[in-house]
Amino acid sequence: MGIEARRTPIQTFYAGLAIFITGGTGFVGKILTEKLLRSCPDISTIYLLIRSKKDKSPESRLDEMFEKPLFDRVKNEVPNFRKKIVPIIGNLDTENFGLSENDKNILINQVSIIFHVAANVRFIENIKTSTIININATATILKLAKLMPNLKSFIHVSTAYANCHVKHIEERFYSYPINHEDLITFTRNLHENIIEEKISRISSQWPNTYTFTKAIAEGLLRDESGSLPVGIFRPAIVSSSAEEPLVGWIDNMYGPQSVTVSWALGFTRFLSCNPDVKPNIVPVDFTVNALIASAWNVYNQFRRGKANTLIYNFVSPVDGPTWNDYRNAIVDTNKTYPLYNAKYFPFMIYIQHKILYRICVWLGHFLPALIIDAISICINRSPRMWKLCKKIDKFSNVTQPFRTNEWSFSTDNVQKMWSHLSSEDQKIFQFSMVGFDWKKYLFNHYMGIRLYLLNEDDSTLEISRIKYKRFYWRHQILKIVFAFAVFWIVWLVFTIICT
Repeated sequence: MGIEARRTPIQTFYAGLAIFITGGTGFVGKILTEKLLRSCPDISTIYLLIRSKKDKSPESRLDEMFEKPLFDRVKNEVPNFRKKIVPIIGNLDTENFGLSENDKNILINQVSIIFHVAANVRFIENIKTSTIININATATILKLAKLMPNLKSFIHVSTAYANCHVKHIEERFYSYPINHEDLITFTRNLHENIIEEKISRISSQWPNTYTFTKAIAEGLLRDESGSLPVGIFRPAIVSSSAEEPLVGWIDNMYGPQSVTVSWALGFTRFLSCNPDVKPNIVPVDFTVNALIASAWNVYNQFRRGKANTLIYNFVSPVDGPTWNDYRNAIVDTNKTYPLYNAKYFPFMIYIQHKILYRICVWLGHFLPALIIDAISICINRSPRMWKLCKKIDKFSNVTQPFRTNEWSFSTDNVQKMWSHLSSEDQKIFQFSMVGFDWKKYLFNHYMGIRLYLLNEDDSTLEISRIKYKRFYWRHQILKIVFAFAVFWIVWLVFTIICT
């Protein structure tokens, strides 16, 4: 009785329940698993869908994951947490996930909460693969959920940009030019080239296959979920943690960190971007807190007889930073904490004009890469810069729509959910970004990239600062030489014209 009295409403909801998570080994999934174990210690079991690999068993993959510093805090606070984690072997791209009959029966009979986090987030993925992972897998999870007698809440993680074909995105369902059944039929029966040709016209309002297939998955849930307690959670661009379990933790190159890394290392100098657009960043720990609360909120609303699917737009507040603010914060921090592995002085110029941008990319990225590769070949080293620049340019092009366009969002459901939390739950599961300290966050964001993505600590800081000064003066000399060359060419042309 004493333990129950100390639990908050959310902790009470999760106590004794079994949870099924897809994507538990991904960026958001890891934080979700860690937070549930640490802040809802009375949960019964967490079943993690995990792929089998030839060289590693699911158990060894999990053990390897839990050895990361990310889980140090939960190890201290909940020493027996590992006993609560049960791997379920399965693949999203396989029929019925390839689940064994025994694992399927365990999930059906034991699970009360589902977090469907897994997705193919590659923007340049072909439509067939994106459909299999982002739509077929959702249909499989939904089919499984309908067999669960103890299901209290099913949360599907979508994206704030699933409906970016409209400028103001509300917390509701939208209509689409194709339904999930037709899209699945096309991808199963037609040749890939024909699929791409047919679907490209239909999906032209979306910037990539990821956002398009996530939209169609929402349509699937609207049409097929029936009376299940379903919620759709739409996070914006999920980035490094703000506070917990580690400040600034990040483990992937998606989102603005890809730009930061290539810039800070001296590879990217020009970026197609509107500096006044807001990047719509949300910290991963705040995102996960809202995600955990949404399962509780969906159950409460469902229990009260409100069977409509709840949709949550979890986005950056209106006072969030612009891309210009982001660049300035990163530049200022980099001056004090430059990277040891930088190849040139880091600077970033935003360009909105398409033709001017391509000219600058060819002169400022590809031409130096070509020269460096030519020198590498001459000294018997393998050329790598051209290939690297092509890769960076490709990623920059597919993410460009999110740096040059801006959307507005309704967030009524998220705000209501926050107001329904007890004061204790608001402390434990903090996700309100009112008054958020963006200056502190962007500083920690850069430091997290430096530490967790690039594995640089303060032991190399002194050398890094010396290199930074050298790069700075080389850059200034090159600017003077370039300015003199331009002046000389202009003078020469003027002289020829006059004579």
